[in-house]
Amino acid sequence: MPGYHLFQVPTLGMQSQAHALNTIGINVANVNTGGYKRTDTQFETLISKTLQHESDLGGVKPKDYQRISQQGFINSSSRDLDLAINGDGFFYVSPTLNVSTDIFYTRDGSFQMGIADGQTSSVTADDSSTITVSNGYLVDKNGYYVLGTAADPTTGLFSASGSLEPMRIDEWAFIDQSTSTTTAELALNLPSTNGIVTSHEATVLAANSGTNNDDLETYAIEVVDSNGVRQSARMNFTKSADNTWQVSATTSRASTLQTDTVMLQGTVEAGDVYTINVGGTAVNYTVLGTEGSLSGVRDAVVAAVNANATIAATLTASAGNANGEVTLTALTAATSFTTSASASNSAPNVAQVDTATIAGTVEIGDKYSVSVNGTTVTYTVTGAELSIDEIRDNLVTAVNTDPTVSAVVTAAATANTGELTLTSDSAGTAITTVMATPTTGATVDNTATVATTTANFSATNDNAANVGTATTSQTTAAQTLTFSGGGELPSTQAALTFALTFADGATASVAIDMSQMKQYGSDFTEFNYDHNGLIKASMTGTHFDKSGHIVGSFQDGTQRSIYKLALAQFQNPDGLEMLNGMIFRETPESGTATQVFADESGRADFTPYAVEISNVDIATEFTRMIMVQNAYNSNATVFKTVDEMVTVARDLKA
Repeated sequence: MPGYHLFQVPTLGMQSQAHALNTIGINVANVNTGGYKRTDTQFETLISKTLQHESDLGGVKPKDYQRISQQGFINSSSRDLDLAINGDGFFYVSPTLNVSTDIFYTRDGSFQMGIADGQTSSVTADDSSTITVSNGYLVDKNGYYVLGTAADPTTGLFSASGSLEPMRIDEWAFIDQSTSTTTAELALNLPSTNGIVTSHEATVLAANSGTNNDDLETYAIEVVDSNGVRQSARMNFTKSADNTWQVSATTSRASTLQTDTVMLQGTVEAGDVYTINVGGTAVNYTVLGTEGSLSGVRDAVVAAVNANATIAATLTASAGNANGEVTLTALTAATSFTTSASASNSAPNVAQVDTATIAGTVEIGDKYSVSVNGTTVTYTVTGAELSIDEIRDNLVTAVNTDPTVSAVVTAAATANTGELTLTSDSAGTAITTVMATPTTGATVDNTATVATTTANFSATNDNAANVGTATTSQTTAAQTLTFSGGGELPSTQAALTFALTFADGATASVAIDMSQMKQYGSDFTEFNYDHNGLIKASMTGTHFDKSGHIVGSFQDGTQRSIYKLALAQFQNPDGLEMLNGMIFRETPESGTATQVFADESGRADFTPYAVEISNVDIATEFTRMIMVQNAYNSNATVFKTVDEMVTVARDLKA
């Protein structure tokens, strides 16, 4: 019957407005839901063809738009694991621990620690026992694993293109991870008034044995060894000359075996003797002079000690870290021994020998002179001499009979023509010899030359051998710091590297920057010490920073960036598919995700201790609800009017 088709338009209108009202209701219901993105309902014209081709009837159809790209409101929080995104991007999450291609996205940053089923680790507890713990990971409210990047194990840096992985954050997650100390900075003032110390090594050795020297300055530094354990080393400073200091480092070593240290000192000179006595058995080593350095003498002494069968049954000798250091270590913990050492300055002084040569035609009146330390002896040719050798012999006699010169040297003829020697009467005392021919005869061919054939040598009386008994320390070789007259080091001062070994065998090679050291006044003063390296420690808590790092608080008081969150950014985030639990999935309309760091992208940043709730504005939703209600009522009025019209038409009589 004509008129019934008029119900279609208001019916579609009421259905569309009911759909819009339902959307508004969902938005309002989720106004405080973390990461919720509102849906807006718009309308489009609907054209339909009836069976009666003479009429086209219009209508309306609702269309929903996801406002995923619009920022939600950010509420502050007191939870360490709450994090809000301010800007463009989504957190990566995965429903499985083994990350696959099934990756989802969320804006809800209200995270927590979740225990992974069947995931356990064996760790060493504080009492050194081994315990089994469950692995805890960062998860969202759906239990999905939040994905992030770990630091590069070599550089400690994070890469935005790094592999995404679930992030373990339980107490024991990093208990086995540590970083040995490799660099440090040390700034002290070394007193310019300190006395000069002849032997740095002997002074440090005495200090290791309990005898301190007021001119030895020490400072304790902390480092992390190769086992991830905090260790202490003692820096030793002694002044070796004006504005020059020697520095070494001393560490503890195992004391279960008796270890004595012998420190050899002195100038390397042939004939000097070093003696080490162990339990009454003495080993003597006479310096050959070919050892080249004190360390070469030390190595020869070590070989001599180990070659003694009696001593070798008790201990082993080895080269210590310092120049001239000999270490004596008992073979067993039950073995004890006594050590003494001595050094004799047995190198002989050597008398200087100068060799002179005269030549020329024998002519009456020729003169040949010898000057020794400024006193001159001259011989004048008489003509009775038959050869240059006779002249040479007479010159020798003249030298040896001169009271001043003969008190200094002794002259002697050699087998060579015209040659004589002048030997110092005091070995170790240098002489100065000059030969000349002040007057010559008719033939000008007289010559007189001199050359030193045996150099004067004065042995240095500086040999010593000191014993540090049962030492529990070892010291590195000394290195040098040279200050300017103003008490500062040059700007080019390189870091000094110390190879440290500790009692448990752990090591650390530390390059210490001392460029800020000073040499002022009379006080030893600490300015600063800092070092890298992290010990093995359990975590006491985690939180986020503004860059998206997960920062772990550790038992040693340090805070370490253990992971960094990446963001997924899309060309068209409104094209994502919305799933239950405020999870989104990539679609062809959204485009593929681009992995970035918020602090590098320029399009987003993080707000720690905060959560992003919905982007629903209640006032706007209520305004829309009134508009929808009015539209629904209007469509209902149209429907009612059509009904009345149809009723009238139905009741008409022909």
